[in-house]
Amino acid sequence: MKTFFIETWGCQMNRHDSELIEGQLRRHGLAPAGAARDADLVVLNTCSVREKPVQKIISRIGYLAKQNPLTTIGVCGCVAEQEAGSLLERSRSVGFVIGPGQTTRIGEAVRAVSQGERPILTGFDAEAEYNYHTIFRKSTTRGMVTVIEGCNEFCTFCIVPYTRGREVSRPLDQVLAEVRLLASDGVKEVELLGQTINAYRCPDSGADLAQLLEKVASVDGLLRVRFITSHPRHFDQDLIDVLASHRNVFRYLHLPIQSGSDEILKRMHRKYTRQEYLDLVGRIRKAAPEINLSTDIIVGFPGETEADFEDTMELLEEVRFGQVFAFGFSPRPKTPAARYRPQISDAVKSARLQRLFGRCDEISRELNHALVGRSIQVLIDGPSRRDPEHWQGRGEDNRVVNFPRCGREEIGDVVEVEIRRAGAHSLVGMIVGGAVRLPTVSNG
Repeated sequence: MKTFFIETWGCQMNRHDSELIEGQLRRHGLAPAGAARDADLVVLNTCSVREKPVQKIISRIGYLAKQNPLTTIGVCGCVAEQEAGSLLERSRSVGFVIGPGQTTRIGEAVRAVSQGERPILTGFDAEAEYNYHTIFRKSTTRGMVTVIEGCNEFCTFCIVPYTRGREVSRPLDQVLAEVRLLASDGVKEVELLGQTINAYRCPDSGADLAQLLEKVASVDGLLRVRFITSHPRHFDQDLIDVLASHRNVFRYLHLPIQSGSDEILKRMHRKYTRQEYLDLVGRIRKAAPEINLSTDIIVGFPGETEADFEDTMELLEEVRFGQVFAFGFSPRPKTPAARYRPQISDAVKSARLQRLFGRCDEISRELNHALVGRSIQVLIDGPSRRDPEHWQGRGEDNRVVNFPRCGREEIGDVVEVEIRRAGAHSLVGMIVGGAVRLPTVSNG
């Protein structure tokens, strides 16, 4: 095999895993192809948090095999861990299966395929080597850094503890070294990653996420620091204090609530109440009033009544999230909720989702409209998807901003943009200040 192509489903963790996979493949002599049909190896880096992505991946394997029978397909990620050998049985085109805990062994898998084998590499190794120097990062302005893998929460709907294993935190000094390397290479924004990131504990010193974040926020040359995903029950006052005291810590926070009903939260095994969540939001907003909150919501969890759903709708009004990621409940293998009764019909889930999304868009539009006339600092990501003559970037609160080019600015610059129009999902503005180019720094 000489060429590869990677397709990625799922969260930031999966996108970062794909950067690691690409770095490993390049290290083993493979070159990227322009399209899946032209590649000797197609890697599907998969997500199994919900049911439909699994079905899509199975369908995608069939399509790729038909499109180019000579292509070898490698399945990585959570579906690989979940389905393992059944993927090899489904299609002869699948050459190997690698779970999230074995991603660094993809070079070994490629060699095995060349020798006529079809390896299955799953399971978790807490001592596995993590070499961040081999990661191939596509963005020159933003970098993702894993600080903790796995999850110990075992929410009754969630497959992550089964597909990504138990929590394993990286040493604080190792995380800092990676962040400093990114800053010295000119990266302006670092995103710290973990399934339950605020459960982080340094295995050497016992330092928590607040202490790690304090040190990362102090790295020279770093304009912005963000972290995802936080569990409400681990969000303590120390973390709130760091958020308030460091202006370069993103004014955006993803804080999944999942449901506004105490009864449903209990059945989900979330270990907090609706009021505890609202109290936490109040403390966060008192410390950082400009914070932009987003959340996850599951609609149609088994046993969810109309009253339970109305509790969720009322919580939307109380919190007024800037963005909501909502999904109909999807029973996952091995999870207790897959066996819960009564299961809610797809028709009811769909109707409730429509109502929820409709109100979420209204709230988001109202929040965005309040920004019209204000000037905000925007980090340029690249050309706008709507118009190549416009730039697209994100403000300090993670809102997407589109604006016309002036001809002097470049990707990675920070510009002051006055907001002129607002929709539910993005802002439109005009540059009113010159571009700022932060110098790259040496961190030894």
